[in-house]
Amino acid sequence: MFLEYSWLIPTILFIVLPLVVILEAKKTYVGAILSIVAAIISTILSIGGLLEVLEGEPYATTLTWVTYKNVELNFGIYADKLSMFMAFIVSFIGTLIMIYSLEYMSHDREHNPLAWPRYFFEMTLFIAFMLTLVLSYSLLQLLVAWEGVGLCSYLLIGYWWWKPEASKAAKKAFITTRLGDIGLYVAVIYAYLSAHTLDIPKLNEMAATGGITGTALSIIALAAFWGAIGKSAQIPLFTWLPWAMEGPTTVSALIHAATMVKAGVFLVARLYPIYENAAPILGVQPLIVVAYIGGLTAAFAGILAVINNDIKGVLAYSTISHLGLLMLALGVGAYSAALLHLLNHAFFKAELFLVSGCVLHATHDIRNLHKLGGLRNKMKITWLLALLGALAISGIFPLAGGFWSKDEVLAGVSATGDVALFILGFVAAIVGSLYIFRWFFLIFSGKPKSDEAEHAHEVPLVMTIPVAILAGGAILWGIPLFLEGAWVPAGIAFVEKVVGASHEVAVHAMAAGGEVVSHIMIAVLTLSIGWAGFGLMLLLYHLGKADFSKYSFLMKIQGLFQEATFIDKLYDKMVYYVFPMGIARGVSWFDRNVVDRFFEGFYNVGAVVSDFMANILDVKVVDRFYESLGPALKRVGSVFSRVQTGRVMDYMALFAVGLILLLGVFVGYQLGLFSIAFLLSG
Repeated sequence: MFLEYSWLIPTILFIVLPLVVILEAKKTYVGAILSIVAAIISTILSIGGLLEVLEGEPYATTLTWVTYKNVELNFGIYADKLSMFMAFIVSFIGTLIMIYSLEYMSHDREHNPLAWPRYFFEMTLFIAFMLTLVLSYSLLQLLVAWEGVGLCSYLLIGYWWWKPEASKAAKKAFITTRLGDIGLYVAVIYAYLSAHTLDIPKLNEMAATGGITGTALSIIALAAFWGAIGKSAQIPLFTWLPWAMEGPTTVSALIHAATMVKAGVFLVARLYPIYENAAPILGVQPLIVVAYIGGLTAAFAGILAVINNDIKGVLAYSTISHLGLLMLALGVGAYSAALLHLLNHAFFKAELFLVSGCVLHATHDIRNLHKLGGLRNKMKITWLLALLGALAISGIFPLAGGFWSKDEVLAGVSATGDVALFILGFVAAIVGSLYIFRWFFLIFSGKPKSDEAEHAHEVPLVMTIPVAILAGGAILWGIPLFLEGAWVPAGIAFVEKVVGASHEVAVHAMAAGGEVVSHIMIAVLTLSIGWAGFGLMLLLYHLGKADFSKYSFLMKIQGLFQEATFIDKLYDKMVYYVFPMGIARGVSWFDRNVVDRFFEGFYNVGAVVSDFMANILDVKVVDRFYESLGPALKRVGSVFSRVQTGRVMDYMALFAVGLILLLGVFVGYQLGLFSIAFLLSG
């Protein structure tokens, strides 16, 4: 029943878009509530469809868009387990964020009466495009939704148009992700050239059955992954995501938890049969590239999160790190572990961003962690929700979903026998405890460090209830259930239904060289080091046993990496030397040595030609022709002037001669002596 109406999941949001703007512009809250109602309907359809597809078969409905000779391009809905799993996450979390926005964004109406209509229009459009993306039947349809998601992120990151920083951040995000989008365009084109179809189910089936060559699969996989690198903020295209924090916190929550950055991970998961069956290029499998890029990103961004001082910046680098873990898991074949961590990350990251929004709402947008502090007694509900989110993301609380998903990812990496990949994943996993509890204690412990923090207060229930639901979800996925004679965390049991494979098969799918570390030892190490990190942050920032501001060299190092300053400067230098110092100088040399010499040579040739035309052709030919033309015409005129005697008798004589000639011609023609057809050709 629900699957048959799965086409309504994104469509209902598109339908209400004009009404959201019109109604919200006429009466406050009406358009906003309409968009929330539409999102709730999408959520109900997503949950119902997910429950149906878990027990049945995928559902597909298509519409042929273009048919020409043997070319057929289809649009449609492909509702399998993966797409409905993603639709549930996107619609459910998107709905909670929009409810939260009713209070969080309420002050924006003071800037412009059209601020709210624009905000809810763009948020609704954002969710609609993401739902279209995950339910797409064809790669072309996915590409259209992919670009729609990019457009909405640009509009929403730059939503606070009166802030120059927001405008700059929006442009940075748009341009950086566009560099990645080139890869997806290449993948779509090459997929069609190789398979003569863009239907995702057919492409995956052809990849699994050998209908596409291994080399072609590798090109498609690597090109698509370049697109995923841009959207999911992986090295080297990750610098846009910290800048995206200039947008509203609700936008940050939606981008990080359920839409923009998850699109890249979904793309790899959606085309996973292509990655699995791709042939090595230069001896390297595309999945290994995915794994190493993900591992490097996870470890590097996790370390940057530890030293960041922005309340949202810490979470931004945390997201980059966790996206790296997701790519790492997919790269080593731990497909179910990737989906489990994607599920957990969606809940605890949305929850933590909305906690940040509560703090910003209460302190009038103080983002510097060192200007907060002392909020535990002023915002007790927010403090408790932040603690639950911190326990979930750190992976040190066995009853939270984050503990299980991180361990499953590390177990999958360990099963490959690749020590380097395991070290990268392990570093990313353990630094989570450091950065999140540093973030937590700097916000809530000690004394208020600013007037805004001193006068902070708890936020309304319309904000705390959505956060509490997300916190409950972050914990829920780790609660053990007794199934088939064994205790299994709820998240693992759920994802196993989505994947359709047993736990052992899913986690150890790519085992090759023996485990680096046993599963039990991974749990022991992550728990012990994670709790040690918690203790260290408690000592440093809750009890205040150290003051790093005394050490100038540490402050310089920290400042270098704020907002990816070091990386941005490196990219700026690279662009400077490539374009002004490289390409521009090359073009300048080409201009001097090729273009100028060409035109100098052209000038010399032109001078010779001009001299020839002026002194020979003009003087000796043209001038002499016109000089002789006058006398010649004079002689001709003198000949004809003899006919003009002025005597009528002479003219009558000439007329008579002409008439006799004409009569002669006519008589000759009648007697057949000659033909005058040439005179009658007209």
